[in-house]
Amino acid sequence: MKTIYAGFMGKGNCGKGTQAKLLAQKYNLQMISTGSMLREWVLNDPDHFLTQKINHDIDSGNLIPSAIVFYLWFSKLITLNPDQGIVFEGSPRMLIEGQAMEEVFKWMENNQLFIFNLDIPDSESAYRSSIRRYCPKCHKTYSLDFDPGITHCKDDNTELVIRDDDKPEVVQTRLEEYNKLVVPTINFLRSRGVLHDINGVGSVEEIFANIDKVIQENFKPN
Repeated sequence: MKTIYAGFMGKGNCGKGTQAKLLAQKYNLQMISTGSMLREWVLNDPDHFLTQKINHDIDSGNLIPSAIVFYLWFSKLITLNPDQGIVFEGSPRMLIEGQAMEEVFKWMENNQLFIFNLDIPDSESAYRSSIRRYCPKCHKTYSLDFDPGITHCKDDNTELVIRDDDKPEVVQTRLEEYNKLVVPTINFLRSRGVLHDINGVGSVEEIFANIDKVIQENFKPN
């Protein structure tokens, strides 16, 4: 029995996390969010010189070295049930990561790899960053589009903040890094036939329907 392995790529705030969660729920996939894992690592060991460097780079909009991303991937892979697939949120990014992902899952043989590129304009990425709010206690995020005027977390009543990586100057750096380092990865994966471009502008339901259509039309379980 083959299983689904999927990855979500795209600019900041393109909806990768939301769509990855929906796909994981529908197909019982293990979700791997490198961004969430990095932030958790920083919170659990904030005084270590490596986590301090990771925190600085996240807040500055810089990409984390691929070797660290590989470590996070495989620390999760080795815990998987062989019948359970994976959905990566925010991975791969740099070209070496796309090449490694293709190589590993081809080696595993019992899978099919789907990489979804949620395409949005730069202006949309910047706008979504400007309306995102973050709970520093439970790490939940909110959009002022969906929760107009919200100031405190619905779960623990902590005052919401703007994440450092959502500040305009950092968003611009992230977009520059994306165009320089991530676009070549997208082009490589497209050339390998595993990347599917999805319009990231629209309702959550519409976007997920387009993603699921790709799965339904291309996934062969046997």
